[in-house]
Amino acid sequence: MGASNPGAAWGPMLVRAVVAAVYGVLTVFWQDPTEPVLAYAGGAFLLLTGAALWPMLAAARGHGKVRAFLLVEAVVYVLAGAATLVLASAEAFRVAAAAALILGGALEIVLWVRNRRDFLPARDWLITGAAALVAGVLVPAFYDLGVRALLGVTGGAAIVTAVIVAISALGARHDSRTAAVEQA
Repeated sequence: MGASNPGAAWGPMLVRAVVAAVYGVLTVFWQDPTEPVLAYAGGAFLLLTGAALWPMLAAARGHGKVRAFLLVEAVVYVLAGAATLVLASAEAFRVAAAAALILGGALEIVLWVRNRRDFLPARDWLITGAAALVAGVLVPAFYDLGVRALLGVTGGAAIVTAVIVAISALGARHDSRTAAVEQA
């Protein structure tokens, strides 16, 4: 990764963007969501977000403490998703999503501050971290407004993440292909 291979992380970035996009679209177009929809869709989103962060660990080799922070973030999302899926309630989603989004968002902002110059994916983490952090803070505040509000808050953050990360991933893919053609 770094200047020698700027596109190395585009695959894991694109996977994360797809996970976020699918959840975001689901939250926008589901007309009358129920508590089981929130629990299963929200739990799956959290679980798959953690799983999508896992491949980024390989891309983070040689970048200081990025791997440790990403590992913590991935584990938190996976555990939050698993807890939500097992407990299958809006209350479980409220607690798990708030905790995962706040911690994950804060970690991404810290990683952005420390690594945005030398680790390509970190360049987006101010925006994705802020979106997750804001959503994590709003989830408990919007809990009394119902399932639709919880899906709206988390789905909105997911859409922001999907757009930002997808654009960055596709740009990194293009840059890596251009660099390969120039070297050949």
